[in-house]
Amino acid sequence: MVGKLEGRRIIVTGAASGMGRAIADLFAQEGAALALIDVNHEGVRQAADALGAVGFACDVSDRAAVSATVADTGAVLGGIDGVVNAAGVLDIKPFGDLDPASWDRMIAINLTGPFNVVHAALPFLNGAERATIVNIASTSALMPMAGTTGYSASKAGLAMFTKCLGFDLGPKIRANSICPGVIKTEMTRYLWENPEHSARAADRVALKRLGLPEDVARAALFFSTDDSGFTTGTELPVDGGFSWR
Repeated sequence: MVGKLEGRRIIVTGAASGMGRAIADLFAQEGAALALIDVNHEGVRQAADALGAVGFACDVSDRAAVSATVADTGAVLGGIDGVVNAAGVLDIKPFGDLDPASWDRMIAINLTGPFNVVHAALPFLNGAERATIVNIASTSALMPMAGTTGYSASKAGLAMFTKCLGFDLGPKIRANSICPGVIKTEMTRYLWENPEHSARAADRVALKRLGLPEDVARAALFFSTDDSGFTTGTELPVDGGFSWR
């Protein structure tokens, strides 16, 4: 049986763990040729080895490093026709306690990082018959939440960046964003490993559970295939029914 991504060449950032790793796992199962990028050198190497992919240790906020890495990716894969930006960082603090350096880091990784990757990949994407961009934003991009000033600003910027890509890069390149709610990853361990906090978070959503990385991976697969062929410049909440819109 031919996978939905057979013949596709896709970059996944943040692929050493969490949502990025789940996306890489599913995309590999669906036949994609993958280039995995993560700042965690050992983690991305292990992921790449397990999936038969190529792996690159790279900080997505480092524009020069991203440009070189994406160029190497295009050479190794023989082109690029898909990007999934899943690398991200989170720091929850009231605005008065938010260190400016933390603000800078969240903007640099969560917003400028996807810009760097897409900008570097654009010549390859333009050369593809059809191409897709998927950016992992957050429900924090859709509604304000306490203590998320920097994170929400970075993810709201990412959602609007994605909309603009949809306008500017169509019709050959489609761009969409996913807005996860609370997903059980290392980044949210502070919440879900505490039974009381986890139960409270689950009770706030219609489906009464926390999300799994695989939930986000399936949404990324949808946006990376012709199943979403008439969809661009939009955002999809994957949050169990939290950010009703």
